[in-house]
Amino acid sequence: MRVCQILAGDEEGGLEKHTIELSKALKNRGIDVTVIAHKKFKDDFGNIKFIEADLTKGRHNVFILWKLYTILKQENFDIIHTQANKATNMIITLKPFLKAKIVSTLHNYKKNLNSFVKADAVITVSDRIGEKLSSNNKLTVYNGIQIENDHEIDLYKKFNIPKDKFIICSVGRLVEAKGFDLLIKSMQYMDKNIYLLLIGDGQDKDKLKNLSQKLNIKNRITFVGNIENKLTKSIIKSSDLLVISSRREGFSYVFAESLLLDTPIVSTDVADIKKFITNKYISAFDSKLFAEKVNDFKMNYNQNISEYQEIFNRAKNTFTLEKMTEQTINIYKKVIN
Repeated sequence: MRVCQILAGDEEGGLEKHTIELSKALKNRGIDVTVIAHKKFKDDFGNIKFIEADLTKGRHNVFILWKLYTILKQENFDIIHTQANKATNMIITLKPFLKAKIVSTLHNYKKNLNSFVKADAVITVSDRIGEKLSSNNKLTVYNGIQIENDHEIDLYKKFNIPKDKFIICSVGRLVEAKGFDLLIKSMQYMDKNIYLLLIGDGQDKDKLKNLSQKLNIKNRITFVGNIENKLTKSIIKSSDLLVISSRREGFSYVFAESLLLDTPIVSTDVADIKKFITNKYISAFDSKLFAEKVNDFKMNYNQNISEYQEIFNRAKNTFTLEKMTEQTINIYKKVIN
């Protein structure tokens, strides 16, 4: 089976991480994998066959579409797997001229899903983002994560946090979609012994720092900034609680990683998170209600940790790279046959 993975962007985030890990896992399962993507990602894919193509320009650019068509015609793939909206738009435009079957992954909420409807199969990374997709050939496959032995660290010492603090952490780009403004506003209603480690960087950084100063809670927050993934996982594992305050999410890697690291979560109602952690640990998008959920978790910590053991176990059987790879290969086989 010859499979081509196509990335049309040049950003570095969950989409790119997913494609890299999936491609390597497919190759390890004996699949002949080729990747078409921006040259900046070449080293990330290791020894996988890589064809450089800058697809970041307009999706209707005739010259780019012709170059892409020429590559695909020459390679004669069995499956073309498009990752996200732009790549799907481009390949569906070329579909009448291609023999390969098209599998497309929908990673986030999109208003226009016409291109995905025309694919031979659609993978959605959560049930919720696929709700408005009118296709009989859609299936949810949760992103899988390679489980590693991440070590706990002394957060009190590393970040100079008083020993009596209950440490919560949150991870993501500092942008409007992640709802960190809600999280910081909620801190004013939380127990004064709750301390926040906010990991990530982005365009809203100064705005969020100013907000914490205005609310007089800046001494209870550390803006950690961008750090390597290994340290991020160690911080999650060592925290008392992970909090997700997003306005919208397709699939939250941080959510899955936290459960695999045995760190409990309080979250807003995004993606399929409620299906896993139940309504007890879900908050409406309201700063006072969010604070109330976190305060309740702290107050009844031992009981909540006990209840979370079943959730942790379910996550370890769901968010694995092996399971994602197996489900993806089955979809490839189905569309070919």
